[in-house]
Amino acid sequence: MKFRDKRKNEVKEAYSIVIRDGKAYITFVENGKEYTYYEDNIDIMQPISPKDNNTPFKVYKLKKRCYRCHKETTIYTYIVFDDGTYENVEYPWDKQRLLKNQNLFAHLQDPSIEYYGLLVIGDDERLDQMLMNQYPDQIKVKYSKTQGRRYPMNLCVHCGAQQGWYFIYHEINEWIKDMKEIPFDEI
Repeated sequence: MKFRDKRKNEVKEAYSIVIRDGKAYITFVENGKEYTYYEDNIDIMQPISPKDNNTPFKVYKLKKRCYRCHKETTIYTYIVFDDGTYENVEYPWDKQRLLKNQNLFAHLQDPSIEYYGLLVIGDDERLDQMLMNQYPDQIKVKYSKTQGRRYPMNLCVHCGAQQGWYFIYHEINEWIKDMKEIPFDEI
């Protein structure tokens, strides 16, 4: 992906850019040294396309009813294994692999879902940044009272209500538990 260093007015090609706490952590080659820039000193010029080979995940585009206005809205997320591989979780679901990294503590506290070992929007800053770059009007960093933290979440296209992590994670767990294919668009 390309970015412009505002201080030198130079366009550079990066392998990855992770924005965290007002700083941009940039690597120029895979497994290369990480360089730190202030976020205000760079402009990401080339949004990441989900069809781009550099995008490490499939973008799921779910249609869901907003809890506030009850109108259908669009939810964008990745669904990857939480085992360090960042491989897409795809249908037919590999429940055995998903259960290896199951959050048992969370499942005991809330047995209504399995808490499979998967990551969705709000779980990984690097992947979240890629989604925010691609959908800047739909995904914004907001504060969640439930989680007590700020993270990227989808906003209802009609009323702007936050569609938070638990909302998405719970829905995906239900689809997997019932062995149903999750609808998505290859955007």
